Amino acid sequence: MTPVDVAGKVVVITGASRGLGAGMAAHLAAGGALLGLCARSEPSAPAGALSRAVDVTDAAALAAFTVEVADAFGPIDLWVGNAGVLEPIGPLRDADPAAFATNVTVNVAGVANGAIAYLRHRHAVGGGGALVNISSGAGGSPYRGWAAYCASKAAVDMLTRVIAAEETGSGTRVLAVAPGVVDTDMQALIRSTPADDFPDVERFNELRRTDSFNSPAWVAEQVVRVALGPDVPDDVVVRIPDEPRD
Repeated sequence: MTPVDVAGKVVVITGASRGLGAGMAAHLAAGGALLGLCARSEPSAPAGALSRAVDVTDAAALAAFTVEVADAFGPIDLWVGNAGVLEPIGPLRDADPAAFATNVTVNVAGVANGAIAYLRHRHAVGGGGALVNISSGAGGSPYRGWAAYCASKAAVDMLTRVIAAEETGSGTRVLAVAPGVVDTDMQALIRSTPADDFPDVERFNELRRTDSFNSPAWVAEQVVRVALGPDVPDDVVVRIPDEPRD
């Protein structure tokens, strides 16, 4: 499969200070993309990228960042709403309601804030571009101990479906993309969780033992393919295939 050329494409990635976001940024920068990167702590950016400390729960700050990126590089071709949190972990009956609310605020309202900023930008420049919200297989599968995360990712999927319906005719491709399992700090947190709080932890320990992960580079290539490639996916919610192994 021929990779999509990203040279000169303007790409924004939220949650880009570590993990999948940072890995995707490094891969796209190597391909010549012009990057706008943000996270709660300013990402360590590749040369030439615009990097800022922006919390996705701050809608005004995210809107201002969008304008700054567009002023620096031109119209934004691809927006990747990647910022998200996993915690709280454990049975819902034991959850701190404030922690649950924070999860939903970051994972759902933060994604919506990014979508609002990007869609307003694209409408101002005549439509087009692509919006990708990073989802998870957990949005369609109930994991014991992940009530907040599963619920918020299911909400991201439906939010994205609504946006796609609303943007029909605008020329903007809108997708929710589940990247598969990538070995990030979030995965380390999962593996360190006691089985009493997360009964499915052994599944993730086995993935680590067998090194059955998707790399950030693979995820970046697949995100670009579905977002900017010639073939439009059949569904708004897309699951990235497992990376081929030798």
